[in-house]
Parts: sequence; C-alpha cells; structure tokens
Amino acid sequence: MTNYKYDIVIIGAGIIGASICYKLSKRSDLKIAMIDKEPKLNKHQTGRNSGVIHSGVYYPKNSLKSKNCISGYEQLLLFLDEHNIPYKLSGKLIAAANEMEYIELDRLYKNAVSLGLNVEYMDESQIKEIDRNIVTKKGFYVKETGITDYGQVLNKLVDITSSGNTDYFFGEKIESIHESRNQLTLKTKTKEIKAKYLMNCAGLNSDRIFELSTGERSSVKILPFKGEYFEVPRENYSSDIAIYPVPNPNFPFLGVHLTRMIDGSLKVGPNAVLSLHREGYNGFEVDIKDAAEILTNSTLYNIAKSYSSTVIKELLRQKSKKYFERNVKKYWSNYASSDIIGYSCGIRAQATENGILLNDFRIESRENQIHVLNAPSPAATSCLAIADTVINELEY
Repeated sequence: MTNYKYDIVIIGAGIIGASICYKLSKRSDLKIAMIDKEPKLNKHQTGRNSGVIHSGVYYPKNSLKSKNCISGYEQLLLFLDEHNIPYKLSGKLIAAANEMEYIELDRLYKNAVSLGLNVEYMDESQIKEIDRNIVTKKGFYVKETGITDYGQVLNKLVDITSSGNTDYFFGEKIESIHESRNQLTLKTKTKEIKAKYLMNCAGLNSDRIFELSTGERSSVKILPFKGEYFEVPRENYSSDIAIYPVPNPNFPFLGVHLTRMIDGSLKVGPNAVLSLHREGYNGFEVDIKDAAEILTNSTLYNIAKSYSSTVIKELLRQKSKKYFERNVKKYWSNYASSDIIGYSCGIRAQATENGILLNDFRIESRENQIHVLNAPSPAATSCLAIADTVINELEY
C-alpha cells in the first residue's frame, strides 16, 4: 500500500470538489489530493443536470443559495469566457398557469427585484411572441438565465489543476478514515492517503463520508430523488427562452420545465420521484442499504403527509406519460408523449434533517474537516462561489 502526504484531501471530483481544488491550487505552497470512487468524471449530478445557468430568482435574499448563486453566476460567466466554453444567455419565462399561481409569481418577482435582477412582467400577447404554443396568460421574464454544459466545465477544472500541485485518484473508494495527531489517514483497497485537512464534497454520499470521517451520526441524511428528462424534436419550439412553471414555495424542486440545451436539443423535465437507489439511473432499481435508510427516514413520512397531493402528482408524472403530458400542456401546448425521441435522468442529492427537507445549502465544519452536506440546484451555477465559501471556513 502506497503512502501519500498532502495538505488537503478533497473527496468527490464533481463540480463542487473540482471548483474548490481549482481555487486552492492557486496556492503553490499547498499539496492537494482529489479522490473519487468513480473511474471517470461526470458519472453523477454534474454530468446529469439540465445545464441551466441560474439567476438566483427563487432564493431568499441573504440565504446561502442566494449569495452563492449571484456571486457564482458572475464567476461562472468569466470562467466560461476565459476558457471558451460555449454558453448562451437566452433568459427564461416563469409562467403562471392560473390565478392561484399569480400570488407566488408576484412574490418571486418582488424577490428578483430586491436582488437586482433584470425582470419584466409579460402579458398573454407578449408571451405568445416567444412561442405561439405557450398557453399561460401571465408570467415574467428573467434576463439572467442561460445554458451551458457543466460536464465541460468540470473537465476544464480538472484539466487545469491536474498539471499543477494536485494529484487525482480515480476509481478509489474510501474504506476508512482515521485521525491521529491532527493528521487524517484515508484508506482505499490500494492506497493510504494522509492529509492535514479534509473536504467532503461527495454529493450523494456526503452524509456517509461525514459519519466515516467524524465518527458521529449525521443529523443530515440524503434522500435521493430521480429526475427524468424527455427529449422532443427541436423544431417543436421556436425560441431559446426556457419556460419554467411557478414552483411550490414549500417544496425544493422547480417543476417540469422546457429547456433548449446548448447543443440545440430540446428537453422537457425533470419530474421528482423518490429513488430507492442513490445511483439507480437505469429504470427501477433497489439498493438494500439505500432503501433501508430511505424507508426509515422520518422526512419521507412528513413529505407524504404534508405534500400528499404533490407526491401523488410526481408519481403520476413518472408512471403515466399522459398525465405528464397534461401537466406540460398547462404551459406549452405543443408537447406530446408520442414526440419523445430521447431520455436521460439524474438523481438529486436532497438533504434532510429532523424530519424536513433542507431548502438551503448546508456546509459544516469540524476542526480540520469541512463537509458540504447539501448542495442541490443551483450548485452548478454557484460552484466557484461555493468554493470560496468552503475555503473561508478553512483555517490553514
């Protein structure tokens, strides 16, 4: 077994871990190790999202999501420009389907204004100018919304840091973490990596890495939610502007939206259905360990009780293509299940605590350890700002 000694070890080579590594690697006096259980990049959330560059319109002012999204947005655009990664700022329409949604639409608009975003209300005739098949009568346009390929962003972050003071270890699943005399020892089947500081960016397994490294039971537990995307013919929609429904303010998912991807393809999704496998991307899969943790998580029952209609609707969206179709047609009439030409899915690592879903990012410090325990959307947009937030927690 080979021994390695580093100043900092980062667990998880997704876009958050790689962004932290990118920022830290500018310090030439630091020796960094990045370790990931997968043999290659983009196997999970970073490589399986909608590619949207978020504006921060949904998030309460001064929340971690709001602060990091707004700062991250600016940093991300600079990074994309510097490294010639394709992106497009086409904006998005948040569309209200009925009068019940107008109240939340107005609240979101006021929040956007307070954040300094460029937003404007649109009536039915203005909305029809975007695409004649949009059937909503009221909405507002958010200028600061775009699209990119976060897989390319991650590849570039790793490419930049690989030639510097960082060593990458892929295909190395951590089996144990021990601390002695202010030094952490991480063991895999083939390697023993020693470091002074640890940063946990393990996404779907962040709660397990927390427990492995601290010896404490984590109050934060991951519930995995599968989100499915359906590709339809690109000519079905005449605009590049994304269409989003008004979300449920108490449920941390943005609803099924229509997105023109950076390659020009057109996708509708995602739904949000509980998965019994944290990495079950291929149909209905069950992992015994994952399922046992999920089914004993009190949050699951609180969700079922508090959001029973939402849960039922999401299940119907997954199981019934016709029901999914009817929901999309509340906003855009040109969708038909028979038009689907492609399928993809991702799994959102949604953190829970004390029986509730965590709405904000969660970053916890434990002496020489920092744990990113909840970083769902808009984490990809916010990645470089999250890196700053995490590094500011580090005392080195």
